[in-house]
Amino acid sequence: MYYNHPLFSFNVKMWKYLGFIEFKRINQALLILIIPCLINMCQVMNIAYNWNDMSVIAIGLFMTAILFNALVRITTVMRNQSKFIEFFEMIEQWYREIEMGPDDGAWDLLKHIPRRTRLISILSFSFAAGAAVASATIPLFLEQRSLPYDMYIPFYDHLKSPMYEILYFMQGFISMPFCVLTYVPFTNLFIAWLTFGISLLQILRYKLESLPHENDEEMLKQLIELIRFHHRIMNFGQTLESLVSFVCLVELVLFTLMLCVLLASFLVMDNVMSKIATCIYIFCILYALFIPYWHANEFSWESTKIADAAYNIKWTRSNIKIRKCIAMLILRSQTPLKIKAGGIFPMTLEAFQALLNTTYTYFTMFKGMMGKEPNVHDRGQ
Repeated sequence: MYYNHPLFSFNVKMWKYLGFIEFKRINQALLILIIPCLINMCQVMNIAYNWNDMSVIAIGLFMTAILFNALVRITTVMRNQSKFIEFFEMIEQWYREIEMGPDDGAWDLLKHIPRRTRLISILSFSFAAGAAVASATIPLFLEQRSLPYDMYIPFYDHLKSPMYEILYFMQGFISMPFCVLTYVPFTNLFIAWLTFGISLLQILRYKLESLPHENDEEMLKQLIELIRFHHRIMNFGQTLESLVSFVCLVELVLFTLMLCVLLASFLVMDNVMSKIATCIYIFCILYALFIPYWHANEFSWESTKIADAAYNIKWTRSNIKIRKCIAMLILRSQTPLKIKAGGIFPMTLEAFQALLNTTYTYFTMFKGMMGKEPNVHDRGQ
């Protein structure tokens, strides 16, 4: 079964056990979703209630964005679970075809993927767990009572005992694990899918470089098969984008806003623990964005190498059918395969750099405005 495949079993089995996929434990899954949804609603009310206090809303916005993003990810999986399962099964079948096939060179390019994706999964879970523990413990060192997820409950002081302890327990042992067990597996699976796609492109390039040149008939037969293989990779990229596009767009918008707010709030914070928390959150955002963008960029870059591999085939003395097939393959390969957030924003390192540049521009503007404020007050006095 697909959930036992080494490429994604570590992450899918977790969702399957919690009931987020295949719906064998749908009541359990819905029960798990209720508390994070309620907490997220109270977080939004808290931001609206404390909108003028930058030091309060900065961390509050980040924690709200993380929880909301986790909810968006897992509800997307639950809503489109049949498509996700079909995608898992397609990858498993393709993987087995190459594993059982006669080409040892292609298998050598593919067999290292499970180990790599498993290592990335372990590192991601370790990093996320460390960040969750830090987020859960930092409020304990602040001068006044606070929660990991700042909340606002109308007509009730939730910071008084015993409600404070109850909410702290719910956030520390339900909401925090929920974020880790929904947010991180989605990222790990996205990276695993991209890594698989990169390996497929490398296999295609290897096969193109290994085409026989002596026999035109055999060369044409294999070339037609490789064109079909390339078409399957293109469909793979389109399916992958359709599954992750909305989630990536939500994450892009939220995290770009969060970087701006966190960098700006760092300038006005006086509490040392709050500054430490802000630095941790900024690093978390950069890590969460860089890893998938780097792999998506590699997928796009690897797709451009197919045209060069096809052009380097010794086709000048081949028959007209072979030359037409090579021209077709070169033409189709000149447009890079890209994963786009929301079908608009390409996930490449250039886009990631542009995001950082935009964030830094807003940060310097805010810093400049803060530097001018004391002079304005002095003139008023």
